[in-house]
Amino acid sequence: MTIEEGVTSNCQICGNIAYLFFKKYSYSIHRCSGCGFLYLNPYPSDNDIIAYYASNYRKVDINFYPKALSRQRRAFLKSFRFWKYLFNKRVLDIGCGGGFMVNAFRRLGAEAHGLDISENSIAYARNRFPDCTFHCENFDSMSRSNLVFDFIFTSELLEHIPGIHDFMKMITSVSKTGTVLYLSTPDADHHGVPAELSTWEDICPPEHIQWFNRTNMTELFARHDFKLIRAFTKKTPALSMLFQR
Repeated sequence: MTIEEGVTSNCQICGNIAYLFFKKYSYSIHRCSGCGFLYLNPYPSDNDIIAYYASNYRKVDINFYPKALSRQRRAFLKSFRFWKYLFNKRVLDIGCGGGFMVNAFRRLGAEAHGLDISENSIAYARNRFPDCTFHCENFDSMSRSNLVFDFIFTSELLEHIPGIHDFMKMITSVSKTGTVLYLSTPDADHHGVPAELSTWEDICPPEHIQWFNRTNMTELFARHDFKLIRAFTKKTPALSMLFQR
């Protein structure tokens, strides 16, 4: 891969210069010279992203979600990893999809909320899990909700969103001192990532539009007063990290 001279932007995480690294499917992918953050430049517009997820994503409707039984079973098993953050706690799953993890958290004693911009996914979740609370709104709207959570969960979401500022603003507004946050997202520095980065299956714009590593993710959350308390080792190219404010 070669870097095209003169095509630069500024990294949202550390502020260093980012260069055009390569193009894929006509999308330009920049890489920060400081922290290694990878992202599309320009990002798709908010309207394009909302249109992509709002109605037809995964062919979801109020009565159907693909692999629903499998998702529900895996969510319930995974939820036990977080049991000590759930009982009698207010919990938020950001990018909750069909609500499977939200319901699993509820079953372990949480006041469980889910957030997603997909109207069809939220319609399914509300229909399937009526004892949970679901929000179909964007980050800015959620930031103004006056809700505060004890535990925040987000899995396989950050790679889909355009930038970091609205997400981090929302995280800050709905958390408090002591709030614990778990996230997972592809790890661009994992040893399992191909040397020819453009061939990595997780580089798939416009669905995935930004990619992190452990160092820049830790720096990003530190700038918003979240301390890394655990990073889980994964055999596959994925970050799995636990922070506390």
